[in-house]
Amino acid sequence: MNEGKKEGSLLDKYGFPIWLFPLFFLVVVLFAACTEWDPQFGVDTVTTVGGHHVRKQVSNTWESGNVPYTMYMDAAAMCVLGFGFLYVFSKYYVWSGVSTNFFVCGFCFLWVHVAKAIVNAIFEGEFHKTKLNLNEMVTGCYITAAVLISLGAFYGFASLSQVILVCLVEPVAMLINEHIVLHYLHVKDAGGSLLVHCFGAYFGIAVVCGMRVRAEQLPETHRTTSYFSNMGAMIGTVVLWMFWPSFNGVTFYNDVTLQGRIVMNTYLAICASCTTAFATSILAHCGKLEMLEIQNATLAGGVIIGMICPFDIQPWTAVLIGGLGGVVSSFGYAECHPFLEKLGVTDSAAVQMLHGIPGWLGAIFAALACFGSNHNYMYSYETQWSTTEDHHRTRAEQFGFIILATVCTLLISTVSGLITGVLMNQPCCPRVDEKDMLIDHDFWNIEDIGHDPRIKPSHYNRNVVLKNPLPGSPIREMEAKA
Repeated sequence: MNEGKKEGSLLDKYGFPIWLFPLFFLVVVLFAACTEWDPQFGVDTVTTVGGHHVRKQVSNTWESGNVPYTMYMDAAAMCVLGFGFLYVFSKYYVWSGVSTNFFVCGFCFLWVHVAKAIVNAIFEGEFHKTKLNLNEMVTGCYITAAVLISLGAFYGFASLSQVILVCLVEPVAMLINEHIVLHYLHVKDAGGSLLVHCFGAYFGIAVVCGMRVRAEQLPETHRTTSYFSNMGAMIGTVVLWMFWPSFNGVTFYNDVTLQGRIVMNTYLAICASCTTAFATSILAHCGKLEMLEIQNATLAGGVIIGMICPFDIQPWTAVLIGGLGGVVSSFGYAECHPFLEKLGVTDSAAVQMLHGIPGWLGAIFAALACFGSNHNYMYSYETQWSTTEDHHRTRAEQFGFIILATVCTLLISTVSGLITGVLMNQPCCPRVDEKDMLIDHDFWNIEDIGHDPRIKPSHYNRNVVLKNPLPGSPIREMEAKA
């Protein structure tokens, strides 16, 4: 018997397709009911020429412009490549890490457009289809990014069937929170410090609490990293670092000047966090660098500057805020994360240290910036207003509303995440046994069974370790002696 194969019930083996295919057909039906092409996005004009010939012409009548496809691709690359490679750090969970991320991108890029129409209908009392265009594709990237951040909290602890449930619930919960923050509290969040990063982190941590998973119960070998798996994760870090300015600024396609300010503030902040993360890691580990912190804390500047990046601030301010993000995140990975795990808070990829804490800190900095003399408080409740017409808030009042938006985000993310985690733990949803957590082998056809840490070396079957061992390898030498 192949010891790497998973033996279990029909639901254990085929639960994912049993769940997915009905849901996929439901999504197709809902997609037909809830979406349509934007009428200004490639309009077909049909004219009759000479009474007999028909000419069909496709034209774009979008007067306000459109998101450049290159900037959309930057945002999409962060989701697919950046987060994907970032999640290959675990030695025995490389295939599942990058592939689960890939699946979430594919499913959420579709589902978010349906969820948006449903949530808008709930709040507006009138149903309107989501008009699909490149702008909506960017929105899909933003919401998917929040789900991918949550994935890091229960990384290795959830089956694909359980991940589907997260993909269905979290976009709806996130859109509800976004609608409340943007339209009722009138708090803007250009780069998603609060609405994307903070929400995604605490939703994921609440999911793990609902699932009742405790990381310290796992064998230490399950959480092992390796020289090469960490190198793969570092590729994800570099991709995220390069494209983060585009992620923060892509939605401001119709105001190139403001978009330029957002991109430059993000660029300065993320350079600063990269610098301070290296230095803090060396201080925290007695003169040596820790790869986990470099993979993550170097990105903290992009998170913490997100809400304040459109503000009128001096360049040194962006550098200072980003540098502080690198210090806080790196120190959090080194000291706070192990302490929280001892208290029973499971956060597999420590997303709270990169996304959660820098996220709400970014909101705090934006709230404090409202007291500046350069009218930054206007940017906090409408990013591109030039006057305060119809809005008569003082700086202090807007400060309070940003704090209220932070509390609202933390409350909605944790409650919805906790409910999702409880649902994921029901018998009808295939779960991962504790002995199989953070292990690829029960979920993939892997011929290299020798890398399964659950099997003792004496139990290896040398005929199935590798089909074609390389010449000169130890396996060939063993066969020659035999």
